[in-house]
Amino acid sequence: MKQLTFFVIITLLFPLIPFAQVNPDNILDTVETVDGPVILYRNFSWQFLGAEPVMLNIDEDSTGLFSEGWINDQIRGFGQLKPDDIRDTALVLISGEMSFCLPVPNTCLFRGFMYTHKGLDMKLKTGDTVRAAFNGVVRYAKYNSGGFGNLIILRHYNGLETYYAHLSKTKVDVNQVVRAGDMIGLGGSTGRSRGPHLHFEIRYRDIPVDPRRVIDLDSACLIANVLLIRKEVFFPNDWDSTAVYHKIKNGDTLGHLSAKYHTSVKEICAMNKIKPATTLRIGRVLRVK
Repeated sequence: MKQLTFFVIITLLFPLIPFAQVNPDNILDTVETVDGPVILYRNFSWQFLGAEPVMLNIDEDSTGLFSEGWINDQIRGFGQLKPDDIRDTALVLISGEMSFCLPVPNTCLFRGFMYTHKGLDMKLKTGDTVRAAFNGVVRYAKYNSGGFGNLIILRHYNGLETYYAHLSKTKVDVNQVVRAGDMIGLGGSTGRSRGPHLHFEIRYRDIPVDPRRVIDLDSACLIANVLLIRKEVFFPNDWDSTAVYHKIKNGDTLGHLSAKYHTSVKEICAMNKIKPATTLRIGRVLRVK
């Protein structure tokens, strides 16, 4: 037990020791982990024993999914599209070998999809494994100075893309083929972040889709195997039973309401399609959460 404890401490303190000892005489043991088999060396270094990553040859893509908008150094690949520009269509989420995996197990959600926040914030600890939600190919994998920090974008075989932001490390390369459940990065707090968490988004042609219309977080399963792309999926759940409304009284201001309901003036204005300078008439009902 003492030897095992000593080995764990050493591997935590010296995770970056070069893995040059490939001589079988230098191998101490091979152990199974949740991320696959690991080789333990006698100098206390370690290495994942995995197959070489499969890379997509874009030039041989006959589907067009990985050619149109396939930009590796920008977040947006399709330009400034709007929900009104999208035709109604049905996207198959899982079928045959196409599966689904919640990026962070036992998800504790502390911020949802809103008019001013286009993803889900999932609690985790720095270093926790983040997994691919669906089968796909890595389009973007690097530090983003726009606030996402270390960001991975996967494009999937139905045209959706998923975003994994604020990572401490990325573990995949551009054009790498991944499967649902594969480790793609480690949780962190890079970019504009107030603490370790995963900012997770689902987008269709660059337009964010409300993930709660796709995923049942309580069961960690998809709501349905097919996603109907309609204008409604690009906006928060207006029909959500948890929505909170406020009837304007004498003396109410947007600043007062934002403080009372722990939100922002910007969010209240976006939900109600008003401006910060809008006069609040007594008796008017505003959605505040």
